[in-house]
Amino acid sequence: MAQVDAPRTEPLIRATALGHVDVPASGVGFWRQVWSRRHTVAAIVAAGLLFLLLVSARGSAGGLELALLAVAATVGALTLATYVPPAGVATRAHLSGGACAVLPVVATLGAPVLLSQAAAGLAPVLVLLACYALAAGKRITDHATC
Repeated sequence: MAQVDAPRTEPLIRATALGHVDVPASGVGFWRQVWSRRHTVAAIVAAGLLFLLLVSARGSAGGLELALLAVAATVGALTLATYVPPAGVATRAHLSGGACAVLPVVATLGAPVLLSQAAAGLAPVLVLLACYALAAGKRITDHATC
């Protein structure tokens, strides 16, 4: 006759409390609240420099390309401005996040290299704009974590 085991009374997986975990705030509401004059100045300076970098990387560009490069420079500058710590936040705490925090700045500053090697036309500029939009979205919505 087969022997029947008694039902298990212990859980198969034990849950362990980790305690309180602080996650840095992010999102559009966060940036509206902490955006300061320092961020605005950084964005304006970065937009001008990034536009010059993009135009020099692209070479000869027509009117529509220049307009799209201006938009891309503005989006890229907003991304770079989010690396300026808000008032009262330690730089080290604001720049935490490891590789996930580094990717948007690498994409923003590295994309002109790829643009300089791309064929003439609007397609590479549109890809650049999409790349900058994704980088900005990452920084604005989730700047400190993966």
